[in-house]
Amino acid sequence: MKARFFVEFLLTALVMKIAGEFVHEVMGHGLFVLLFGGRIIQVYISILWPYDLSYIRWSGDFESWQTIWIEGGGILICVIVSIILQALLLLNVTKDSRWRIPLFWLAFWTFLNPAGYLIVGGISPFGDIAALIAKGVLTRTSSIILGLAVFLGSFISISKSLCNVLRGADIIKKSRGLRLSLCLFWLIIPAVTFAYCFKTSRLFHCIGTAGALSFLPALVAFISAMLFIQSPDELK
Repeated sequence: MKARFFVEFLLTALVMKIAGEFVHEVMGHGLFVLLFGGRIIQVYISILWPYDLSYIRWSGDFESWQTIWIEGGGILICVIVSIILQALLLLNVTKDSRWRIPLFWLAFWTFLNPAGYLIVGGISPFGDIAALIAKGVLTRTSSIILGLAVFLGSFISISKSLCNVLRGADIIKKSRGLRLSLCLFWLIIPAVTFAYCFKTSRLFHCIGTAGALSFLPALVAFISAMLFIQSPDELK
């Protein structure tokens, strides 16, 4: 039963990652393109993000302030979607794992997308962040600060939701297993970070700064789990 659960859990993660890319590109950028009278020309959703980035191409005669909304729309909509999904998970709107697991992963990916974009983009500007910095909407420092705010604002919520998913599925019953699962989960961050760094021309600079920061969530999760997920081993 555990093996089947984790296979389904990981497969759902992959599917929801693609859905998260759709949210960013189509529901984010695309929504504002259409709202301002533009036309979507092409949408590319990458299954190898962040090594290969998704993108959307559009056409239209936009004013400067409209272009800013379009370029920032992916980050904005992802944050909104993630907050809504996190709230639904924390409120236990559904206890059925068939719904809870997809909701959890979509909440995670739509949280990680803007947080990662802002933090890594502040360190080494690219994509939407580079465009927003060029227009004076962001600076590298403000991008990093906003990214950390998004991350810190959702870290506890995402962690708690993961624990609830694992408990609800009756997969992990001991506190030690829950601690380990939480720490392993947050190692997704350095995995994603290094995947992006290996594609950038500023590899060593990116790995040195972003790589070091990427391990902090797993470290914080480990410390938090030791403090708040305590014995007795049998979780109630």
